[in-house]
Amino acid sequence: MIQFGCRALLCLMFLLPAPLLFADDVNVEYKIKAGYIYNFTKFVTWPEDDTKTFNVCIWGDDPFGDSINLMENKTALGRPIKIFRFNNGLQRDQHCHILYINDPANNTVALKDALVIRDLDNTLTVGESEEFTKQGGMIGFVNRQDKIKIQINVDALKQSRLTVSAKLLEVAEIVGGTP
Repeated sequence: MIQFGCRALLCLMFLLPAPLLFADDVNVEYKIKAGYIYNFTKFVTWPEDDTKTFNVCIWGDDPFGDSINLMENKTALGRPIKIFRFNNGLQRDQHCHILYINDPANNTVALKDALVIRDLDNTLTVGESEEFTKQGGMIGFVNRQDKIKIQINVDALKQSRLTVSAKLLEVAEIVGGTP
């Protein structure tokens, strides 16, 4: 019990707002964001499915580089994590547990396209900017005083079949509803 508590505390500490070590270092920023995405696997509950892997999908340009590939050495929900990248939209048959949408000029359009293309009720949508969560994305990364923070759209999550831990909600800015 004590070991589990320490592990959970360490995971939660990683979710606390992380300062950017170098404001101009995009690599550091996306290493932190990749860490957040991995930790979402510990604080979000997905419905049962029959996939053999836990799939993290990146739609658009991949800003993470090799830093997100490290997740493929880890597991989530007892399954190995697999990273998929889609530059020209999603494949209809590809199930994504987490869908990171990176189209800085058109995040909102990309999110709406994703919602039209497929049923995303058991996919955690993650993106950049405050507009992302305001337009229906579930979790958005925002920069506050040189710190990466997360916004959570509670209404979007309530419409999905995902459940978010109260611990994750505690460290997030809430958009759209009350937890």
